[in-house]
Amino acid sequence: MHIKGFLIDLDGVLTKDENFSPLEGAVEFIDFLKKEKVPFVIATSNSRYPPEEIVKKLQKNGFNVDVDNIVTPLTVAPDVLQREKIKSLFVIGSDNLKRYMEGRDFKVTDSPVVDGVLVGLDKNFNFMKMKIGTTALKVYGAKLYALNKNIISKDDDGLLFPGVGTVAKMFSTACRCNEDFKHFGKMGEEYNKVVFEKLSVEKDSTAMISDDIFVDLEGYKSLGLKTIFVTTGKYSLKDLEKSKSVDIVVNNLMEIAGRVFVDK
Repeated sequence: MHIKGFLIDLDGVLTKDENFSPLEGAVEFIDFLKKEKVPFVIATSNSRYPPEEIVKKLQKNGFNVDVDNIVTPLTVAPDVLQREKIKSLFVIGSDNLKRYMEGRDFKVTDSPVVDGVLVGLDKNFNFMKMKIGTTALKVYGAKLYALNKNIISKDDDGLLFPGVGTVAKMFSTACRCNEDFKHFGKMGEEYNKVVFEKLSVEKDSTAMISDDIFVDLEGYKSLGLKTIFVTTGKYSLKDLEKSKSVDIVVNNLMEIAGRVFVDK
């Protein structure tokens, strides 16, 4: 397999927990790409922290990366929302996310009378937030947005839970509205535009490395990318039986260095 560049997922591929602790071989793999001058973008759907904060946490844990190496939903979401004249938001997500959106001049409120409902990963999601979001969409005509379209996610304790995309889909189904809601994560139109402009490598010479078979690997395979599944995340080898979109399977990122011929 001849590869000129990589898109690399973050959670479950490079890091294993909320502290962005590196998985075995992850720091060494980034060092390998840097040494060999192979272009890469860390393409993450993580919506709990701004890109700059993620990079600081990664650097603290030994990763040789900077802001130019990463694209997150928050790289693209504010500009799109502003273009669509969204001024007020009910945000389902972390306090970091709310502060970030406020810093980008959005009014973030717990009222259902808003222009938009923005769904991110929220470990404190509860019945009240469900009611406010539903009322905003159904009664007040708010537009629905999601920071990614992940079906399932994995917590630090190893347990799984519905992903951001699944929660957003719940709202659109309940309200019979916004079925084509925009999302700002991987395979989103705006997200992909930023990623491929930053990487500047032909799609058929790029590989997507991810633990997400159904959003990341199937999605980017459909765009012509090669796909590499890492077993360190939320999906297992058994899940591979449901998909034909994986070219290579690895247990450690450094296995890629020995199995993929990298064109410089």
